[in-house]
Amino acid sequence: MTSPDPTKAIAIFCRNLKKNGDPFSDDYYWQAYQDLMLALKDRGVEAYLVTDNNTYLGFGKFSVAYTITSKTTLDNLTTVHNITVNLVFDRGGFIGRDITTINSSYLMKICNNKIEMYKHFSQYQPFSIICETKQDVTQAFKKIDGDMIVAKEPEGEGGRRVYIGSKDQISERIDNHYPVLIQEFLDTSMGYEGYANGVHDIRLSMCGGELIGCYIREARAGALHSNVSQGGKMVFLDIADAPSEAVAIAYEIDKLFKDYPRYYSIDFINTSKGWKMLETNPILALLPVSDGPEAQKTLRRLTDYLVSICNEFSAKKD
Repeated sequence: MTSPDPTKAIAIFCRNLKKNGDPFSDDYYWQAYQDLMLALKDRGVEAYLVTDNNTYLGFGKFSVAYTITSKTTLDNLTTVHNITVNLVFDRGGFIGRDITTINSSYLMKICNNKIEMYKHFSQYQPFSIICETKQDVTQAFKKIDGDMIVAKEPEGEGGRRVYIGSKDQISERIDNHYPVLIQEFLDTSMGYEGYANGVHDIRLSMCGGELIGCYIREARAGALHSNVSQGGKMVFLDIADAPSEAVAIAYEIDKLFKDYPRYYSIDFINTSKGWKMLETNPILALLPVSDGPEAQKTLRRLTDYLVSICNEFSAKKD
């Protein structure tokens, strides 16, 4: 392993550093973060875990941070003090604005809010109407054909706060939950030939303007949500096997963020109206290398990108 250069360092900001907390809901994700930290160290970049915005002193300095030198447990981290980093890799909740952050507040504002997404990317999404009141919802129901409907609260992940059902069912579920995005229901049971036979979505991982990963999620039998947290099955695809129509849309969407360092995902569904963008996710889950060759490729590409940013800042200082 290469000894990390003290002038090149990344802070990975987490909401907390506790087992079963966010983002370490189980050991699976903790293994993924360790894989990334050790990969960065092997490339000569120091990697720290940080939490609590009160430890941020400004201009890339943290009063307390944590690190590892080999695989360990969350209870056995090495504590360090007064560290300075070139980049913050935000995994949720960092509020500093005086250091380069992945992802920027601009990207987070758009990609973390389904209504903001629709305002910017409506041409790629199922037809939707933004509703501020119950009367707006009633009018939206009249404008959208069919009895099935989708309702989305602005924020939520893992399929939570996304409601799919009849108009009568949805009307009851979203009462007083405003604003809300009312969206046409598009059947995805046609799947993606060769990879999914039914209800599904495909997630494309975008990193610094490049597609670096792809996987498909297929819903359990009888379900309309394909999220893994709701029983869906996830399978990695080679980038070459990603649907070309969805890939082309992803690159068009990414142009909006071209001025910012970034790592996020875009989800798509295959429908009778073609490939449609479902949503964006600004805090894309890290996956351990034990998931196989495609996960290893994704980690390597992400590591390359993070290292390149640190090298860029180090060169500017010189």
